[in-house]
Amino acid sequence: MQKRAIQGKGWLGWGLAMLLLASWSAQAQEWVYRVRPGDTLWDVTGAYLKPSVPWQRLQEHNRIANPYQLPPGSTLRIPLQWLDRQPANARVVALQGNAVARSAAGRDAPVTAGMSLATGYRLKTSPDASLSLQFADGSRLLLLGDSELLLDRLTRFGRSGMADTRLRLQRGRIGNDVRRLRGPAANFIVDTPTASSAVRGTRFRVEAGDDHTQTEVLEGRVAVDAPRQRGALLRPGYGAVVAAGQAVVRPIALLRAPDLSRIAALSQSAHPDLAWPAVDGAQQYRVQVSANRAFDSLRMDAESDVPRTTLPTLDAGRYFVRVRAIAANGLEGRDAVIELRIDDQPAPPYSIAPAAGSVVRTPDVALSWTQAPGAIAYDYEVAGAGGFAQPLAHGRVDAAVSARLPDPLTPGDYHWRIRSVDAAGKAGPFGDSLAFTVRPLAEVTEIDGTAAAGNTRDVTFRWPAGQPGQRYRFQMSRTPDFSAPQLDELVDEAQITLPRLRSGTWYLRAQTIDVDGFEGPFPAPQVIEVPCRWCRIGAGAGALLILLAL
Repeated sequence: MQKRAIQGKGWLGWGLAMLLLASWSAQAQEWVYRVRPGDTLWDVTGAYLKPSVPWQRLQEHNRIANPYQLPPGSTLRIPLQWLDRQPANARVVALQGNAVARSAAGRDAPVTAGMSLATGYRLKTSPDASLSLQFADGSRLLLLGDSELLLDRLTRFGRSGMADTRLRLQRGRIGNDVRRLRGPAANFIVDTPTASSAVRGTRFRVEAGDDHTQTEVLEGRVAVDAPRQRGALLRPGYGAVVAAGQAVVRPIALLRAPDLSRIAALSQSAHPDLAWPAVDGAQQYRVQVSANRAFDSLRMDAESDVPRTTLPTLDAGRYFVRVRAIAANGLEGRDAVIELRIDDQPAPPYSIAPAAGSVVRTPDVALSWTQAPGAIAYDYEVAGAGGFAQPLAHGRVDAAVSARLPDPLTPGDYHWRIRSVDAAGKAGPFGDSLAFTVRPLAEVTEIDGTAAAGNTRDVTFRWPAGQPGQRYRFQMSRTPDFSAPQLDELVDEAQITLPRLRSGTWYLRAQTIDVDGFEGPFPAPQVIEVPCRWCRIGAGAGALLILLAL
């Protein structure tokens, strides 16, 4: 087992060395310095070499006969081990949300913009956070939410401009913008638990999962290697998924960038809806929003299962939106970026009633909303199947947070929305439209009971029908308070048939029950008098008096 592990590490080192050093000459372990006017060996030694290396060794190594004469434009070969190595720090250049930095000594501190971080620091971001680091050579890294990154090695080589940056992404996702590395000692390497990615100037992304690593190259080239696997050199537009059990790291073409050209550059909504044509092969899309073109920090970083999204509420100003497609293998494709401007207009109020998905039981509809900052009036619109291009009702309300529609609405489905108007008369964007349904719940105020006076075996009571699908509760009682009803029945139609009633006084009432189970009120009961049948026969005639209760 130990031998196999050693062989795995050896392959990893050999693979990276072959991929990164293949184009270098046999002199790759030396740094070449070009002499500038006025340079002396003493100057070069003091600026670039370790204090333990005297200038005479530099003279001897380069076979310089006269140390006082260094022709401008000539070169000096300096072995890497002679260069002065100094610890370098990474600086937090942007931060959105919360992150924690743990030092090599185990002390935690909240991350702040401008913070300087040395080798050994471990960064952890909250799920909705993002931060950007800048390294000694000017390279930058964007660390996304719910990620953990170890600054494994941060070294610079004196004033040579070379830096050795080595990072370990334990979990999560990073985006990298690496300056073109010059000199044999310059490195930028990202390790994960399952793979290693090394570059010499490029833009690339790395994700570390529980059992895999994803690398996606946008510019330049990236060498990807893993223990006991044959590595690959990824060109722009290619990525790789490294998982346990693979024999070879295979380059995979990234999905094309989405087409965002149909998205308007100006939005009058504080949280606009964005949509774009689907990308072939895309399973999801990643949408990122930043206040700056470099995407140093993110106002939004979310995934969508469909080619559209709604942005979070944004203040007025300029933003940048970046969208890319995600393939079934998890690799994220090429970026599409647009600039989006949110216009500075009065924000819409929050709509209260009718609430989204609610049912209004009366055709007389009332709207209500909250007071919006800076608003002195409000415009409302109500639309049916024709949409807001043909609103059924609209109006302006001054200094109020409610309005009753001027005309009743027929039963059906509707939407309504509202916007603010400021003191200058400027109307802001409409807020989200809310759907509601008008389904009147008729009150049963009249029951036809004339059949009760007949001499039939059955008696049928009828009343006006409500909306399709509604049911009814019918009750009969000997007392007006219905404390002990003689009959309490649910029926699907606006009628009920009963056996012939006994003589005397009866109280009748019915209520409407909507399709969602909502029960309307019981109206005042009606009263009928059923005469004595034998008395009627004896009298030769009878009469049924139906009295409406007051």
